[in-house]
Formats: sequence, C-alpha cells, structure tokens
Amino acid sequence: MTFVISVGWFIFTLIVIRLLYCVYSFINSVYLIASLGHCHDLRRYGPWAVVTGATDGLGEAYARKLASLGMNIVLIDQSLSRLQEVAYEIKREHRTVHIRTIAVDFTEGQSIYPLLRFELANLPSGVGLLINSIGMDVPLDPSTEITQDDEIQNIINSNIMAMTRLTNMLLPGMIQKQRGIIINVGPLKSTGCSNLTNNSESYNLVYGATKAFVEKFTRDLAAECRQDGIIIHSVMPKMFAMNSSALKTMPFLCVHTPDTYVEANLLTLGIEPTAKAYWIYKILQTNVDGLHFSLHPASRLK
Repeated sequence: MTFVISVGWFIFTLIVIRLLYCVYSFINSVYLIASLGHCHDLRRYGPWAVVTGATDGLGEAYARKLASLGMNIVLIDQSLSRLQEVAYEIKREHRTVHIRTIAVDFTEGQSIYPLLRFELANLPSGVGLLINSIGMDVPLDPSTEITQDDEIQNIINSNIMAMTRLTNMLLPGMIQKQRGIIINVGPLKSTGCSNLTNNSESYNLVYGATKAFVEKFTRDLAAECRQDGIIIHSVMPKMFAMNSSALKTMPFLCVHTPDTYVEANLLTLGIEPTAKAYWIYKILQTNVDGLHFSLHPASRLK
C-alpha cells in the first residue's frame, strides 16, 4: 500500500512540475521576453532578406519591418504591379535600402526555380534572412467552387514546394557563413482543422496536411542546423484584420494586424521553434492539439 501511495505522489509531482514548466514557458515567451527587450541584430546575419508573398499580409509586413531595420529586401510574389507598388512605398520610407523584385507564380511548379536561383545567386554578400510567406489559403466562403485537380496541385506547389525549394536554395550559403535565419509562415489551422467547407473536403484535407508540414519541416530542420548557427523558426498565426474596418467586424481574438504580429514575433526569434507570439494563440494551439489528438484513432479516420 505504501508503494502505491509513493508512486501516486511521484506521478502527482511530475504533473505539477510539468504544469509549472508550461506556465513558466507561457509567461516567458509572451511577457518576459518582450519586457526584457530580447531582439536580434538582424543585419549581422547578412545584408539581404528574401521575402515571398511580399505583396500582402505577413509577407508585406515582414518586408516593411526588415527594411525599417536597415536590411535590403528581395520581394517575391505573383503580381508585378503590386510588387512595384510595395517596393516604391518601402523605398520612399527608407531611402538607403536596396529593393529588388521578382515576379513569379509559385503555382506553376518547377519551371520558376531556375529564374529564382539565378536572381538570388547574384545578390552581393548573400542572403541572411529568408521569409517563406507564400501560400494558398482555404476559401472561407462555403459556396466557393474548387476545381480539385488543379487546385490541389497548386496548393502543394505553393505551400510545400516553394518553402522546400527556396530553403534548399539558400540554406547552403547560410551554413557556409555559419549564420542565417529562416522563418516559415503557416496558420494555426494547420493542426487537424481541415474540413472547413462542405463542397471542398479533399482540398481542405490537403491544405491542412501541407500547412502541418510547415511546423514539422521547421522543427526537424532546426534540429539539424542548430550547430551551424542558423535560426529556423515557424510562425503559426490565426487571423488578421487587414484594415481598420475589419478590426470592427472581426472577433476580439483576431484583432491583430500583420504589422503588430510581426513586431511581436521578432521578439521570440530564436527562443522557440514555433511562435504564436500572442497569448491567445498559444491557448488556442494547446486546445486544438489536445482536442485533435485526444480523439479515438478510429474517429479521426472517419
């Protein structure tokens, strides 16, 4: 009987220690880091930052923030006119920063990468940061029609191939210099929340799997590159209000703008491999993980 009680107390102690560690990790990453002013001097990793998905959302916010820190930026996205507009705006605000633009459609697959390799190889002094922010999202409108064959391949090209190919292209140079940062962007709904619309289930299943790839790819790559001085970091945000009118209509949990999220995220750079930056995203991620993996395996397969 005494042995059983001892085992019970031992297990209870382990649970308490685990809970205390989770509380410490939460407070440290959300509050202490920001208050203590943790921040990397990003320019020491290299003069150039490559940003995909640079014409809107987080990609554009990263580009603007990095330019404000004095980094030269390569903007990559599909729309040439929008790239030129963003480049002009950044250059107007930061006159000493050099901006280059590359217009490619990542859904086209393998054909775009020779051009990207050529353009990026000609950057003076090399690339210090890579922001993989390109990606297709699920349609939020249930009435949206999906041409499955084309759209499924497009989302694989955008959400998996783009990140993998660009990382493979730029990581060797970072390892050679023993410094560099790669940030991979993917939304919180990567974890199990795939069946979001009624008429595009297959598309959403593929979407969920490809975005979950972001976190797995980042964690494994971070472990491999830890000894090479490379920071590999994934970002799992939820939703953003893109303008002031959206702030009034979106739930209070989703009122962060891309600019404010990027500010918070850069404070956690190098602290945790997967950053949610805001306390509410950490709670949501924990609950989603627990709900998904607590389901019986048979029910998850249905």
